[in-house]
Amino acid sequence: MTHSGRCACGAVCYTIASAPIRGFQCQCSDCQRDTGSGHSSIFVFARSEVSVTGEVREIERAADSGAVKRKGFCPNCGSPIYNKPDEKPEFIGIYVGTLDDASTFKPSVVLFCSRGYAWDHLDPEIPKLPEWHPGSR
Repeated sequence: MTHSGRCACGAVCYTIASAPIRGFQCQCSDCQRDTGSGHSSIFVFARSEVSVTGEVREIERAADSGAVKRKGFCPNCGSPIYNKPDEKPEFIGIYVGTLDDASTFKPSVVLFCSRGYAWDHLDPEIPKLPEWHPGSR
């Protein structure tokens, strides 16, 4: 299974040569700022399977969990493309909205739902955790 995607202006493109490891939605304030909405939708892949072309600018930020992440975005149009957790260098989180075909996305959990807003209606069938994964940082 392969995936492909791009930023809004097309200057940054990527291909992924594997199936996602997991999918989730996150309502932390960091993700809200990244997307300009009430949550982010993320597919996690093995970083070694992702190939990116074009210039990506990265900023370093601490997520609500306290973990440091590098957020990659297109410097031309500002589209958020990925986040790379420093503590887990083998993984990369791809923002689902940048995929050419996001129809296979099915989140398994909503994280940080304690920080969500009443107007951000997510699927009630998806399990929700008030913070990060229990036992994880």
